Amino acid sequence: MVDALISSGQLDGKSKQDVREMLGPPTATSYFSDWDEVYWLGPQRGFLRLDSEWLVIRYDDLDIVEEYELVGD
Repeated sequence: MVDALISSGQLDGKSKQDVREMLGPPTATSYFSDWDEVYWLGPQRGFLRLDSEWLVIRYDDLDIVEEYELVGD
């Protein structure tokens, strides 16, 4: 599901409010503190599933999505 979200560009140009309406509140965590918002997606996909997958988002000065990535910890 997150792959479709990222590949479709649905987050491009969205405001922080729009993102929160779409995804809900961000995950409270100290991980990835260099990003503005972090969403825990669950265990990493694949055979071993040792780590977690996260959607990280950075906003510009007007709280518009500037950058986002799918990352693991």
